[in-house]
Amino acid sequence: MTRRGWLAAALVLPTALCLAAACRKAKTVHWQEKSAAGLELYGQGRYSEALPVAQEAARLAQESFGPGDLRTAYALDFLGRAERQLGRLTPAEEHFESALQTAAQTLGPDEPKRAHFLDNLAEVLMAQGRYDDAEDRYTDSLRLMQKNFGEISVPVSAAYARLAALFIRWGVYEQAKPLISRLRDIDSRVGASDDAADASVAASLCALSLRAGSAEDALSACDRALAKRRRLPKNSLDRAEALRGAGLAQLRTGGVEEGARRIREALAVYRERPAAAPAGLLESLLAAAEAAAAEGKDAEAERLFSDALPLYENPYSLVKAASRAAGYYQKRGRLDIAEGLYLQALAKQVSSPKADKQDREDLLMRLAEVSVGLGRQERAEGYLRRALEANESMHGVFDPSSVPILAALARVRLAQRRADLAAPWLAKLRRLADSRGERSTVRQDALRRLARIYRDMGRPAQAAKLEALAEPGS
Repeated sequence: MTRRGWLAAALVLPTALCLAAACRKAKTVHWQEKSAAGLELYGQGRYSEALPVAQEAARLAQESFGPGDLRTAYALDFLGRAERQLGRLTPAEEHFESALQTAAQTLGPDEPKRAHFLDNLAEVLMAQGRYDDAEDRYTDSLRLMQKNFGEISVPVSAAYARLAALFIRWGVYEQAKPLISRLRDIDSRVGASDDAADASVAASLCALSLRAGSAEDALSACDRALAKRRRLPKNSLDRAEALRGAGLAQLRTGGVEEGARRIREALAVYRERPAAAPAGLLESLLAAAEAAAAEGKDAEAERLFSDALPLYENPYSLVKAASRAAGYYQKRGRLDIAEGLYLQALAKQVSSPKADKQDREDLLMRLAEVSVGLGRQERAEGYLRRALEANESMHGVFDPSSVPILAALARVRLAQRRADLAAPWLAKLRRLADSRGERSTVRQDALRRLARIYRDMGRPAQAAKLEALAEPGS
């Protein structure tokens, strides 16, 4: 090259480098502007408008930073969240998978930031009903939090809450209970946490308390979850979930008008985008049916139950849903319909390997009650014997939960005018009472049930003696 050529190259090269640097800076600024605009639209609940902006931001990130940059991972992750809110679950999953793979190229295997991408992927898998896959991702996320922050920490508590929420939505509450117990323990020791973590914990406590029938406990947890999510857009799925929970808790503690309003507001969000959260839509339909029943709108309640039940594909959730619908019909004396629904739920429970064992006992007890109402005493006794067997296999002989079963077995025999065959069940109930200390509430409950049975048998002296024994310190 001539001297003039070298001189030209020397002058051009810095200019080219400057232009390249300026170009990269311009692309970065453009990506930042697009990302900020998309996030603002997303935060306002304008998901349809946010989606094309998120798509452009992801394209800019891939072109500007390449596939191995963390900024690209976050851009893909945000695109996945926009797709997920609109119910586009398959593309959302693809973007979350890409974001996780991209993050893996820049983050170490134990880097806690990976949990963010794992959690979002798990959420969309859960929305698709792929609970086993979602469980794997949430479990990986929990392990990352434990390794980086220690067991007694806010991130670990929130990770337990997310995993518990998966099991609750799946319909396998028995797997959620130990996680809820653990996060309660951690919560009591770490104190205040950030809003997002606290909302996750409160939402899980709300859902489990509602399932357990602890309305007062549910009210506190559900209101806390709603307070943390109230500032989210009105059409946010997370806010709708909190609204439904708070509405159900209020409904079950006597606040029918406000509870029904909240439930219907939540249902409207799910109906607007039914593909975004199929499980949330079904649960909201059931909650709306319960609200309609509480308002005395039986025709509406029955229509909502009829709309929801055929849509259940997850057998574990169907067990709970069919049982709730059956309870409605049972309370209204429509025992043939209730029996059919309880039998449907029992068949699913028996054939599903992860089904809650407690459900079998509950369903058998309800079937026994319906059979008594239909005058089918022998069938009722059969259901009760199966319930007692299920209970004792789980908890052992003389477990407190055997008390109502034993009392029911005695009453069935008495209804058949077979006091001789009722005697063994009454004796077993008395032995259960005597196996407890004098101040035990289990002992008091068993003795009072016995007293009522003897009074109904026309044996007031024996009933009075048992009532006296049931008093604390007697």
